Amino acid sequence: MLRRWFKRFRRNESGVSAVEFALVSPVFMFALLGVVDIGFLSYQRGDMESALRAGIQYFMNGGEDLALAQSVVETSWTTRPATTTILAERYCMCGTEAHACNTLCADATYPDAYNRITASALFEGILMDESHAASQTVRVR
Repeated sequence: MLRRWFKRFRRNESGVSAVEFALVSPVFMFALLGVVDIGFLSYQRGDMESALRAGIQYFMNGGEDLALAQSVVETSWTTRPATTTILAERYCMCGTEAHACNTLCADATYPDAYNRITASALFEGILMDESHAASQTVRVR
């Protein structure tokens, strides 16, 4: 009797697809969450880079106020996380060496002035967290 029941049970295929789905669905859900997480992190990084470009565009249009440039970046960054640092700075170079902006170079020329905006943030995702730092620099004449 037990042998006949076991033989009938072995030939019965109803519910096989439900068992297969139960085994495979967690793997697919994990993969789907990973794809969504990577996509959202990429979007956040792109938004960060776009905000930095907006700040540099401010300098390219003749702006000189570092605090205003930093404010432009902050308002342009729509998905800015709480763990964000933004720094706008001006520096000068004589050739390849850093130099004070208010004195002449050794060859009696004016130093080249640059504006740089640097931002860094920790992007928190569903499955992973990613730290990203970016910098944009423009030469001011």
